[in-house]
Amino acid sequence: MTNLLNLPNEILIAILEIVATVDLQSLITLQLTNRRLPALVRDAINNVQNISSLKYEDDGETQIHPLWKTKFESLFNTADCFTMDEKRRMLYLSLNGDYTLPFRRLPWAEKYDKRKTYIRPEASWRNISLTFGRAPITQLDVVKSYSAPEGDSVDYYQVELPSCGMTMGLFYDVLLSEKATYRRETGSWELIIGRRLRSYDVLSEYECFIPDDRDLVEWGVEARQAAILYVRGGPVSHISTSEDEDDWVSSRQNKQRLLPWQGPIQNFIFTGYYD
Repeated sequence: MTNLLNLPNEILIAILEIVATVDLQSLITLQLTNRRLPALVRDAINNVQNISSLKYEDDGETQIHPLWKTKFESLFNTADCFTMDEKRRMLYLSLNGDYTLPFRRLPWAEKYDKRKTYIRPEASWRNISLTFGRAPITQLDVVKSYSAPEGDSVDYYQVELPSCGMTMGLFYDVLLSEKATYRRETGSWELIIGRRLRSYDVLSEYECFIPDDRDLVEWGVEARQAAILYVRGGPVSHISTSEDEDDWVSSRQNKQRLLPWQGPIQNFIFTGYYD
């Protein structure tokens, strides 16, 4: 390590960029071994993210980075937070209002000290792209579907994203924002990568949301840097409480703006006047 650190910063950063694309976890851990490395690791990660934002993979798909799938799996689909025994017993995989359960079931959340390390404001994972090494997600639509005996309702929003796209920390904060879920009436949520809402006029005619309906949802090349956060909720039989709830909510660092859904820019061709 001593010989390696004798190299100029430019060469070290180039080496760290390679490490970032091969083993992001090791790179994050490496920065803890020397005071000089954290700044160099940040530069290497930023360089990889900047390059990724300008190119597409050959397969044309944007995917969640494997490291995030390992560390934050249940945040992308709440169905993944349930144990096999719970899945066998439950007719529907519903949170039943316990909206912090996916957070409490994360692999690093069981021990208090380790959890506090992860949710601190300066944690490295917060500023790394959700799709690190691939084109970033630059559009996030939010669909909120509420089912009740009195009737169903669906609301559509867009999250205001920075020009660099969605980071893991930003997505974490969105899930803890007051508008993104139904809080204690939340049943489930799922992040659907590579899809975006198609037409407000069509959406307003539907009383429900169907993720695989091509009249409602667009996917393919035009939507590969988009994602839909699909949240479902409804009345619950009891209010679930948890001693950890305040800890999760207080860990939120940024208030994310949810705007009324505007939709993708539509190309309109004027063909003439009506008589």
